[in-house]
Amino acid sequence: MYHPSVYDNLKVVLEGAVYDLDFSGEIEIVNRKDLMDHAIMERNYSIDFVVSTIGESMKGNICLTSTLEDLAMEKLNDNPDGAGSKLSVSIETPVYEIETDCKQLQSILKKWGSGDLKSDIQQKLTYIYGEPRHVFRDTIFIQLQKPASEEEPERISLVLEQLIASMNEMNDYFKGYKK
Repeated sequence: MYHPSVYDNLKVVLEGAVYDLDFSGEIEIVNRKDLMDHAIMERNYSIDFVVSTIGESMKGNICLTSTLEDLAMEKLNDNPDGAGSKLSVSIETPVYEIETDCKQLQSILKKWGSGDLKSDIQQKLTYIYGEPRHVFRDTIFIQLQKPASEEEPERISLVLEQLIASMNEMNDYFKGYKK
């Protein structure tokens, strides 16, 4: 009998959690990708969304990734403890004063620094050549250190709640900001 992988089961949990938020009106899904990279044998499922009260100026993403190594650990060792998939999130937001804004956003992201949410955080700034450089795009990558597992599916909802809370807090910071 076919037994779905940890990734397959977590993908169903992730999809359900995100679509529940979409149906409730809290977020609006704007893109979804379900990819298989045959060159490195990696599966990737990601959903992009906007928070309804913020709008399109800020975009969130949650991504579930499983590598060949993850699948081998699970299948060859008969589903040992620790089998799981990588979970990451990202936020795209405009910034206006690089040093001030990025420092404040990093402060907002401190909640991602401990416990089940312990993460590696990186901010990447870009701008479009030829356009005024008073607005930069900050893409914040948050890679959770602990893999997602079947034993704690509620962790995906916790990550989503924290992602939306972080986006709302960032939006509050930018409210009334002179652009």
